[in-house]
Amino acid sequence: MRVLYVCTANICRSPSAEALLSAAGVAQVQSAGTAAVHGAPCCTLAPLLAGVEHQSQPLTSELVQWADLVLTAAREHQSTVLSLDPDARAKTFTIRQAGRLAQWLQDERIVEAARERVAAPQGWTERFEQGDPRQYVMPLPSEPERPAWLVAELDAARGFAPAPQPPERRRRRDPEPPHPDDVPDPHVLGAGWHGPAAEQITAATSPLVTVLREVG
Repeated sequence: MRVLYVCTANICRSPSAEALLSAAGVAQVQSAGTAAVHGAPCCTLAPLLAGVEHQSQPLTSELVQWADLVLTAAREHQSTVLSLDPDARAKTFTIRQAGRLAQWLQDERIVEAARERVAAPQGWTERFEQGDPRQYVMPLPSEPERPAWLVAELDAARGFAPAPQPPERRRRRDPEPPHPDDVPDPHVLGAGWHGPAAEQITAATSPLVTVLREVG
């Protein structure tokens, strides 16, 4: 699996996610920024980047096409990804969205069902009650085709997994709270957001690592 992380400057959120997933050893990983320059060092305040050597790079169409899975720090970055490669929609998610959908795949035992369908394909849909998402799972393919299979299942999960509810402002003059599918940008919101951003990236990466290992 080839995973590309995208944020704005490629110095904080996307390299943090890159470092975390790289350490898990389950994917080839790169990161880039929609407004990045070449060669900027990573943020010294990002908890996940302690001891990490990183140089920023701009997002390019070649990087998008290289990736099996594109994960953006926030929804705003997806429009830039799709402007470079309109065919990338199905493989593009936010970091937190992908984590939420990966957790849903685990909760619904989708990978387990895909393995079972390989062993016993006959009468598959009749085994489940109407509306059970396992009815629609495709058989787990051979190893070279599994990245595409997993991305297709994550894409399909958008229509099944419950969507998070955006938080509401308590008062009209309060700043708009971050969307639950976005990782907040500490370089916009303030240095105090480095910790929460790292926690959210870590929480979203954990179920993704689990499902990548499960797929094999």
